[in-house]
Amino acid sequence: MPALIIASTSPGAGKTAVAAGLAAHLGRDGRKVFLAKAWSASASGDRDMAAFRALLPHTPEGFEPDRAGHGIAQVRQLASRIQTAARGAAVSIIEGNSGDHASNMALAEALDGLVILVVKMGDDIVPQAKQYRARLLGTVINNVPRYKSHALEAELNPALSQAGVRLLGAIPEDRRLIAPSLALVAEHLGAQVTVAPENAGRLIDNFLIGGLVLDWGPTYFGAQENVGVVVRGDRPDVQLAALQTDTVRAMVLTKGVSPIEYVHYEAAQRGIPVAVSPFDTHETALKLESLLPKVQFDHPEKLMRMADLIEARMDLAAVNQAVAQPATR
Repeated sequence: MPALIIASTSPGAGKTAVAAGLAAHLGRDGRKVFLAKAWSASASGDRDMAAFRALLPHTPEGFEPDRAGHGIAQVRQLASRIQTAARGAAVSIIEGNSGDHASNMALAEALDGLVILVVKMGDDIVPQAKQYRARLLGTVINNVPRYKSHALEAELNPALSQAGVRLLGAIPEDRRLIAPSLALVAEHLGAQVTVAPENAGRLIDNFLIGGLVLDWGPTYFGAQENVGVVVRGDRPDVQLAALQTDTVRAMVLTKGVSPIEYVHYEAAQRGIPVAVSPFDTHETALKLESLLPKVQFDHPEKLMRMADLIEARMDLAAVNQAVAQPATR
């Protein structure tokens, strides 16, 4: 059974998203894909496995990340557990470690698999990539800012090619992949969702402050996609203006003021979830700035977006060829 180990040069590079996106892509033609996280030193690994199970139905219930260690004997035992759990799958995708290339390499050897190294712009790629030698399928540069695309094409890609490191793809930064849900926003703020709580799982790509709006309300609130509006609870006029647009997905009312009956009715009719924050608008906005570290890759819309980006931006011919035959060479 072919195996791909998704490693990364540093934490936060996006290996969880790449692993899940690849699994979703490879499973779109009906193939059964085994997806798992190899190691975890904390509950974060359990959260990743829970997200994998929620997003991809073939992810098994019985497999958990290893906490026993990274020695040769432990890696072999881990590989044996993976092979047993993945029995019947067409391909295994295993999320490895960040920066621990020796352990990732040992696991690739034990599984006779290949490694995809996920990196961020600015990481020292070549020395780390070369540690995988013939086991390296290639690198994926994730979350590439738009203004860095020229440097990627003109400088980084030629440097990788000259070093013999294949660039499998470059995934652009995308707000959907770091978007929180209103449920997460409410939890972070200690807020209560009082309207349409069944839609609190919606993702919010952009936040707009409903303060002193000089433009016509629907024009201002319609300037961005998938908007979460933060607005004073005692400004129903601004709240109603926001509700007139098709881009608003959620509202956060501040100062602990619940929506008046008419706003409640309009939001409920449109299925717009509303949370009531105990803080004023300025404090609420400041607290939202610290939300990003809590955002996880755990939503079906994120999986769909990542799979689409992978299909558009990665050399999938190379990936499909790699999983079609044993990696031993």
